[in-house]
Amino acid sequence: MVSRTESRFALDATAFYQGFHLRSSITCITTGLVFAEISHIQSNLSILDSLISNRRIMIFQPTDSTLRTVRLVVKQIGETQLSDADISIVALAKECNATLVTDDFAVCNLAKTLSIDLLNLGTKGIRERRKWVKFCKSCGRGYPPTQTICSLCGNKLRVRYKKLIDSKIAQNQE
Repeated sequence: MVSRTESRFALDATAFYQGFHLRSSITCITTGLVFAEISHIQSNLSILDSLISNRRIMIFQPTDSTLRTVRLVVKQIGETQLSDADISIVALAKECNATLVTDDFAVCNLAKTLSIDLLNLGTKGIRERRKWVKFCKSCGRGYPPTQTICSLCGNKLRVRYKKLIDSKIAQNQE
């Protein structure tokens, strides 16, 4: 695994789409799931293979323990839009103490909650952390992220967010 003392960039798919891997002289890391997500970039595949063979991009798998921790935080903040690749790169960045390069707002929200350094390329990034909650518009009752129908009145649930000011979620994971 990567040493925590080395400065690394962990690349999400958006970093590859924006060409960060071509502009950086620092060794970058990613996961197999992210690499599979971007493998459809056929014209750049030989470039990616070359960067891998020259160890400018290294592919790692985060530990199961770190993945479990990240998935727990995902549930706590209600981020339902994250793919397995998103979760894997956040876990790898956390595990390797790497700066996460992404413009995906849901990934940024999760990374900020876990106190992971971020580098945004095409956006200004997020200004606040959010927790997504489901609620019934008719009766106002709140529900966990997995529920879709109000158990009281049968209406379809809606999603809204609450701004997270303190870092209770991140502190519980350390």
